[in-house]
Amino acid sequence: TSGAGIRVAVLDSGIQGDHEDLPALAGGVNTVDGSAWNVDDNGHGTHVAGIVAAQMNQLGVVGTAPAAALYSVKVLDSEGDGWISDIIEGIQWAVENDIQIISMSLGTTLDSTALKTACDAAWSSGHLLFAAAGNNGNEEDKSINYPAAFSSVIAVGATDNSDQRASFSAIGPELELMAPGQEILSTYQAALQAEAYKTVSGTSMAIPHAAGAAAVIWASEPEFTNVQIREILNGTGLDLGLLQSQQGSDLIQLNKALDLAE
Repeated sequence: TSGAGIRVAVLDSGIQGDHEDLPALAGGVNTVDGSAWNVDDNGHGTHVAGIVAAQMNQLGVVGTAPAAALYSVKVLDSEGDGWISDIIEGIQWAVENDIQIISMSLGTTLDSTALKTACDAAWSSGHLLFAAAGNNGNEEDKSINYPAAFSSVIAVGATDNSDQRASFSAIGPELELMAPGQEILSTYQAALQAEAYKTVSGTSMAIPHAAGAAAVIWASEPEFTNVQIREILNGTGLDLGLLQSQQGSDLIQLNKALDLAE
C-alpha cells in the first residue's frame, strides 16, 4: 500500500501545487489571508509535503505515502510565522472536510486553551493529529512545544542517519514517537532557490514521515480507528535505548507496523 484512499492535510506555509514531483493537490484552504492555498511563499510546506507524498517517478525523491490525497492548508506566512487562530481554523477545516490525518510541522511555547480545544475535538471525531516536538533539544529549555504537548496530538521527535536522537530534538514526558528528521532531502519551492529540492533538518521533517506512515497503515486497514493506528505506531517501533522522555515509545518501523495491522 502507498496510502491510497487516505487524506492528509499539511498545515504549513502552503504547498506549491505545480511542483514536478508532487501529486495534483486534492484541495486546500488559506487561513492566513484567504488568497491562493496552492502557493508556498516560504518553502517549508512544500518540503514537508514531499516527505508525505512525493511521487514514485523518475524525478527527485519518493514520499512515505505517494498515493495519499494531499491537501494544502496554508496557516503560516512567507516568514513561516502564523497566528494560533489561523492554525485552529486550519484544523477545523480539515475536520469539516473529513481529512483523516492532520500533519502540523509547527509549534509554539504558548499553551493555548483554544488550540487544545480544537485538537481535542479533532481527535474525538476520529482524526489523527501529528505535531513537531520542537528543535530546542540543545537549549536549556528542552520541553515539547504545543500543540504536540497536548494528549490529543502525537508529538514526534527527530532521529539522525544513525537512528539516534538528533541533538536538536526536544525532549519531555509528552514525546510519543521518533522519525527521521536530520538532513532530509525533499521537494522545495523552486522559485526560492536554484533547484526544486533541498536538504533540511528539524522535527518538522519527522512529522510527515510519521503522518505518511500512518496513511500507509490506514490504507491497508481502512476500518481501523485513529486510536488503533496510534496504538500500532506506538507498539511496533525500534527501542533506541533512551528514556521515554527522550525517545517516546520508539522510532517508527513501518514494516513491523504493517505486519501487526494485517
